[in-house]
Amino acid sequence: MKTEVNPKDTTRAEAFEMWITSPMPMVTLTKTFNVSRLLKVSKKLDVKFNALLCW
Repeated sequence: MKTEVNPKDTTRAEAFEMWITSPMPMVTLTKTFNVSRLLKVSKKLDVKFNALLCW
């Protein structure tokens, strides 16, 4: 039997609301990385760029 759940009453919704209203969410604290050398190496070694990015 299925029951309807109000998403705004769950603990996950409460956590999301606290995160979204915080003064500086962690998602905005990212650094821009220069990946030009990785791109050059991936072409030179014929390795996928994503593989080097994860390494």
